[in-house]
Amino acid sequence: MSTSFELPYIVFFKKIEQDPDFFNYFNLSSDEALGLAKERACGYLKDSISKLTLSCTPDVSFYDFDDTLAEFNFDLTSSEITLLGSLMFEFYLERDIAKLRVYRENLTAQDLKQIHSPANERKTFVDMFTKVQTDNDKKIRAYASRNRLTGARKKIIHSLYQESDV
Repeated sequence: MSTSFELPYIVFFKKIEQDPDFFNYFNLSSDEALGLAKERACGYLKDSISKLTLSCTPDVSFYDFDDTLAEFNFDLTSSEITLLGSLMFEFYLERDIAKLRVYRENLTAQDLKQIHSPANERKTFVDMFTKVQTDNDKKIRAYASRNRLTGARKKIIHSLYQESDV
């Protein structure tokens, strides 16, 4: 009973398949490039696990994994695989947000105009990133509100107590 890291990687790689820079590296064979891409994806996966566990209290410990075998020590559900892949995409985009900030701080407006017309592209990218974050937050809330195996909604139990005079 285990799930390979490959499964969330596949979801993530499908989201970024149009980015040749992520998969192509100078002077590396295809296998070496894929190995490096998986290494980078592993970092995004671990960031995703941190965000998920900080945002909710999952029914399982996502930190229960074997780094050497690159697998979780339990079976992930298909919704968990999809959620982790979506969170990995968010962290991938977040790196580009950091690059946008560096461009903005190091280049003048005239420099940026000579490179390309950045205003619209930056706004569109930031809007897309914000939408991905919002969608992922909704996915986390939906995940946290359901039983991971059955999909049934969790019940909220309120405990009422009365103080007694002792």
